[in-house]
Amino acid sequence: MDTNETMYNPTTISWLPNTTMTTMSIGIPFIHSYHVRVVVGVLFLLIAVINITGNSMVILAVIFSKKLRTSTNVFVVSLSSADLLAGLALPMSAVALLTPGNSWPGSTETPCYIAGVLLFTSSTASLFNLASIALNRLTLIKSPMKWYRILYTKCNLVINVVFNWIAAIVIMTVPPLFGIGDYGYDKQQHTCTDLDNHPKAKTFKQIQTFGSYPIPFIIIITSYIIIFVHVRRHFKKQMYNDGNITIPVSSSSGSIDNFQTSDNAAVLRASRRDRISRQQLEITKNLFMTVCAFFICITPYCMALFIPNNDHFLLFGGAVFLINSCVNPIIYAAKHPQFKKVLRLMLRCKYSEIEEPSDTIKHLKACCCKS
Repeated sequence: MDTNETMYNPTTISWLPNTTMTTMSIGIPFIHSYHVRVVVGVLFLLIAVINITGNSMVILAVIFSKKLRTSTNVFVVSLSSADLLAGLALPMSAVALLTPGNSWPGSTETPCYIAGVLLFTSSTASLFNLASIALNRLTLIKSPMKWYRILYTKCNLVINVVFNWIAAIVIMTVPPLFGIGDYGYDKQQHTCTDLDNHPKAKTFKQIQTFGSYPIPFIIIITSYIIIFVHVRRHFKKQMYNDGNITIPVSSSSGSIDNFQTSDNAAVLRASRRDRISRQQLEITKNLFMTVCAFFICITPYCMALFIPNNDHFLLFGGAVFLINSCVNPIIYAAKHPQFKKVLRLMLRCKYSEIEEPSDTIKHLKACCCKS
């Protein structure tokens, strides 16, 4: 018997008694069993819960604390917003995966279509925001503070964030307007995503990958290599200077006292600079960890798009891809010193102890006192 004929033969679905369904619907085969779909669907829901909770807290932390309102955190909020949108889109795919059969359970696929657009657009915006964070850290560490303040004014920050989102929207929504790919319920993967059965699906995937991956990747890798080299040189120089400090010997007690006073002041200044450098280094390390987590999650899926006969992997690669959206807030909560402090107070409902509270916190406290 021919392979294609075998693929079209009807098969009894064991988990649905007295029911027979074909393995093909409109010429599209079942790739994953229902049991696999249930596992991935539950994983999607778990990712969505962690995603929405974590990214919402990161955004609220910046809203509640003025101390967190730095230029870098503008991009952090934009990144969390993108990840949050991805988390809000995931339940639609979970519904599609958990629904038996090979069709969207609702009367219209519009919710599934919207979820697909949000998912792909927000993922691309995440990568652009990560690139912006890397450039921000590079400018802060390598350039004089005067140039940093000129480059990262409020107006320029808004322009940068808006550009990130517009670029993501254009890459992910313009091609379908010209008939190159589309979104909706994918009957092969049983998810709300781009349609694999579209005549120009492969072209659309290539546009997605080349438009959202290589340029940000180069920016991020280059920026963090330069930062790493700069920080390494800085600490080597600092260690060399510390190793060449000498204490002069004088017979005059007054001269010794003056030297000790001057030396103590120099030590205090060096200690303060060292503390600031360690803090900047720690922040940079946390952001670098975020980038690494992103690439570990995203690279396998992007590479798989160019491998033939990879349909079985795409669902699992997509699940790993989506884990990135809930990794970022965990990294900030666990490592970032300022975020960690504010988030911990939020979890304990000790909003009154937040440093430099915003007007939002003050209004909330006033409302609570009135009630």
